[in-house]
Amino acid sequence: MTRADIRESRAAGPRATLARDASDVLAALRERRSCPGLTLPGPDHDELRAMLEAAVSAPDHGRLRPWRFIVVDAAARTALGDALADAHAERDPAATPEELDRVRAKAHRAPTIVVVVAAPQPHPKVPAWEQRASAVCVAHGVVLAADALGYGAIWRTGWFGEAPKVRAHLGLAAHEDVTGWIYLGTPVRQQAPRTPTEPAITWLT
Repeated sequence: MTRADIRESRAAGPRATLARDASDVLAALRERRSCPGLTLPGPDHDELRAMLEAAVSAPDHGRLRPWRFIVVDAAARTALGDALADAHAERDPAATPEELDRVRAKAHRAPTIVVVVAAPQPHPKVPAWEQRASAVCVAHGVVLAADALGYGAIWRTGWFGEAPKVRAHLGLAAHEDVTGWIYLGTPVRQQAPRTPTEPAITWLT
């Protein structure tokens, strides 16, 4: 925001400022796009910390914080790729070397990967499904925060998060599971505008 913007905001008053800020937030939510093609640069540590700090403002019944992050930076991607390939080979012993190389490449599709882990814990009033829902909100928050900082992001899922070799590589406890693999980086190309989606609404009157 420029100094002229600040002066204009002060002159308009708090209601106008609030309306404009709300409009910006709504636009960011409506216009966010998943970016499958990502390259360097990715977020630095300070930017990544800012994203994750924003994401953990997600709804969290009981303030249990039933989630955590595993950050896979550039140096750790090769080891992750090997774990993915080992899991694939265990699942499909007939997999060719070329197929395993393609699986390894999955870990190199973005400069940075944030693994969002759900870690539900026993609670008399907050069931495990609700705690996992909180982790889902956190993952969405990471994607939105990345977009706000000008980075591309895509939320990937799949069976790898359930594979014993991958779980062991990530150091997951028995009660933890992967909510999503958030790939972060600079978009390779500009994304086409999102097609407006009409929400399914039932009005009870």
